[in-house]
Formats: sequence, C-alpha cells, structure tokens
Amino acid sequence: MLDLPAYDPAAPKVVADLVGNTEIWRQQAAAIASNTSGHLVLVGPPGCGKSAFLRLALAGRQVLHVDCTANAGLRDVRDAVRLFSRGVRGADGAMRWVVFERADALAGDTQAFLRRMMETTAANTRMVFECRDAGAITEPILSRASILSVTAPDETEIIYEIQHRTQFSLTRADAEEIAKLAFGNVRKALTTALAAKWCGATRGFKEIQALLTRRPAATSSADAWVAWAVETEAACRDEGLDLRDVLRVGWPSHPVVAQTCAMWSRLGGTSSRALFFDCVARLCG
Repeated sequence: MLDLPAYDPAAPKVVADLVGNTEIWRQQAAAIASNTSGHLVLVGPPGCGKSAFLRLALAGRQVLHVDCTANAGLRDVRDAVRLFSRGVRGADGAMRWVVFERADALAGDTQAFLRRMMETTAANTRMVFECRDAGAITEPILSRASILSVTAPDETEIIYEIQHRTQFSLTRADAEEIAKLAFGNVRKALTTALAAKWCGATRGFKEIQALLTRRPAATSSADAWVAWAVETEAACRDEGLDLRDVLRVGWPSHPVVAQTCAMWSRLGGTSSRALFFDCVARLCG
C-alpha cells in the first residue's frame, strides 16, 4: 500500500531520480533508449535499485517480466518466453525486453534454453538477468551479455532519499536511525520511513541497542546465551524488528554474521529463527 502515489508522491519518475549508482544508471538508460544495449546480467545487493531502474528505463516498451523464484525451470512460461522473444520490434523500432527477476534461481538446463533464445532472437529482443550473485549464471550466458554490477548506496545517500521521499516530515535523527538499520537496502529504508511518516512512530535502532546491552559476556555459559537469544527473538517478534539487524548491529564486521544474513533470503526458503539461533551458537563458541 505504501507504494501508492498517495503515500509516496515523491517516488522516482525517471531514471535520474534514482539514488546511488547514478552514472551507471544514466549510461545504461541511454543505451536502452538508443537500442544499442546488448543482453544484460544486472548484479547487485537487495534494495539497491535494480528493479526500479528496469521499471523506469523500460517504461513504454514491450516487456515480459518473469519471476524465477517461483519457477526455476520456467516450465509454465517457456512457451510464453519463446513466443514473446520471437515477436517484432515496436512501431518506433524499440527492442523487446524479457526481464528475469532473481535469475539466481534458474536451473542449468533452463539457462541453456535461454542461451539459445538469446542467439536466435537477438535481432529484436534483449534479455536481462537480474540477480544478486553472478556466479549463479552460467558462462555461456555471461559470455553473451554485458555484466552490469551495482553497489548499495551509502548511508548519506539513503538519508537524503528518506528525507526527500517523506517530504522532510521525519527528523534528521529519525532518518539517520532508519538509514543505519537499512544496511544499504534503500527499499527497506523507504518502507520503514514511509510507515513512520504515516503511522507517526519509528522503532528499531534504539530497541536493538537495548537488547544488545543485555547480551552475555563472551565467557558466559551456553545457557546464558540461549536465554538471551530466546528473549531477543521474542522481543523482535513482538516489536516487528528484524533479527538480522540484531546480528548486524551487535557484530558489524563478523564473517559468520555476513554469511548467515546472506542465507536469510536464499532460494527455497529458510527459517529466520533457526538461522538466528544457529548464528548465535557459533558466535558464542
């Protein structure tokens, strides 16, 4: 609901409005507009603007969106992809585009099918493989596409975007707190900020810091760590907080935390509670 114009009137209308990766977005949008872009593998962390860029850059063109997380083998949509890809350009000569969202999920045989489609329909159609890990894309596709790698916006850029999108209705302190807990995820930051604007309350960083003050000492017993983990999980559930944020704030540069948080959104689903308790067990030794 918060993405409706009534609640987010300052949402980006053109590519130039996107925060972060400005020059990369500008150059690629120009290539799309001039029909000089090749196939793309668009790589970047969650919430950095990949989907927003594609929505704005491809506005008004013939586009087919395919959610790969729901259909890793594309069994239900292969005919649709084949039929669409073999179509002709638009009346203005604009290329047709097939966007594979979360292409990390695509099976190997499916990618082989798409590689052949890339070759046979290249005169009129371009394909975009939007993913978080380019390593999940096979070499035959990578060799036939341009790899566009983008990064998460920095905290200053996110703070600006929060204030701009909420029309400066939040205090600077609230915007900074939201940005800290976004960890580069603009989508998460804006969802939190817009909810704060319309619901009149923010929660997160201070509550997580309070939970961390009760964290046992490194030499404490396993029972003490289990008790803290149970209390923390229950508090986050009741307050609508993200267990990942507890780990990121408490252990900001620990490789175990980074690995665990990356597994949170792995394909096929997982239990956030189980991951949290497993991570805490590994952190306390």
